[in-house]
Amino acid sequence: MRSWEARLDGAPMDLMTLVYVLLIIAFAKALGELVTRVNLPAIVGELLAGIILGPFLLGYVFHGLDDMYSSAFISDLADFGMLFLMLYSGLQFSTDAIKASSGLGASIAAVGILLPLGAGFAGGLLLGYGGLTLAFIALAMSVTALPVTLRILVDLEVMHTKTAGTITSAALITDAALMLGLSLILGSNTGPLSLGDVVILSSGFVMFFVLAVLIGRYIVPFVYRLLKWMRTGEASFAVAIGFAIAFAVLAERLGLPAVIGAFIAGLLLRQTGKGLKAWNRVEGILSGVTMGFLAPIFFVLIGFTVDFEEVSYVLPLFVTVLLIAVFGKIVGSYVPARVLGIKRNEALAIGSMMMGNGAMELVFARIALEQGIIGDDVFSVLVLMAFISTMLAPIMFRMFYNKAVERKEIMPASKPPVETALAENV
Repeated sequence: MRSWEARLDGAPMDLMTLVYVLLIIAFAKALGELVTRVNLPAIVGELLAGIILGPFLLGYVFHGLDDMYSSAFISDLADFGMLFLMLYSGLQFSTDAIKASSGLGASIAAVGILLPLGAGFAGGLLLGYGGLTLAFIALAMSVTALPVTLRILVDLEVMHTKTAGTITSAALITDAALMLGLSLILGSNTGPLSLGDVVILSSGFVMFFVLAVLIGRYIVPFVYRLLKWMRTGEASFAVAIGFAIAFAVLAERLGLPAVIGAFIAGLLLRQTGKGLKAWNRVEGILSGVTMGFLAPIFFVLIGFTVDFEEVSYVLPLFVTVLLIAVFGKIVGSYVPARVLGIKRNEALAIGSMMMGNGAMELVFARIALEQGIIGDDVFSVLVLMAFISTMLAPIMFRMFYNKAVERKEIMPASKPPVETALAENV
């Protein structure tokens, strides 16, 4: 009798890809459900599923799984997962909450970038790193992974709170600023950047947000009339996806990651679609596709990249990076929050969520690895740092957020009116 691995090797490639997708979804959802039983968000289980299915554990036993790790189709699904997650998260969040917290979010973002950035440069220099490698390591420790942060807030059902508004504003500003810095590093790898190059890159960032405001004011009303004319949720869903992809392409063209464009599209569509009869069905379809299928694939693929053997060769760097990424972000967010009047436990909850790395940091790390800015050892350190910080972020956030609620520092989260109405109709 042939082994399980041999039987899979004899299957057609298309069938094998479907088997791999099924394996990923099964592990992700099973572990996601399991960790929710101990009051952790599902994302923790999905990341664990990636570790278990990855080359370090199950892949070490069954070498036939190598095709799963290199599958372009599964990688494309993960990219769609990140895009859909950002769109869905944008739909769940009110622009009014972000505007109300933008000043506080900017302050938290500024200190939350500068503190770990400075500590990262100092730590990297002490360990003998320099040049673009040092700059990249320092910036990577300062990132707050917006897709991961938003997913955790959705999982914990606090997306509609003022605290979540502050976190989202700070994370959005942090990522936008660091996108520019990382773009400059990647651009410098092909040769020195002139002042004109820097101006062009910066202008693209500013132009995107200006265009987003203009589109929201002049084009979104037309989208609203289109959605109102449509009778089915499926047709409205197609409009929402098309709008998100258009924004993603626009963001990419102007120097921002496509996922930022999808998130902004979600914010604008929320303002457009709320109150429409078909909109509840749109959110239901998007929730099922995103949370039930695409997003778990994305987070499992993050787990695939964790390589403990590489990290063991550079333990001093790993310890330094992890400590700065965790405590630098917490302290850098906690201090301005406290100075601006936020009470202790809520400030610690904000700092805990801001330390979560993941999606963006891993995308940047992969590009930097391909361009030779960092080596395999630094790449593995950054991946494991992102994994651990993502695991710690929801645990610490929940602990401090619950304390803040218990001590009446903040009001407990409540469902938004649209969700309440939807629940009553069901």
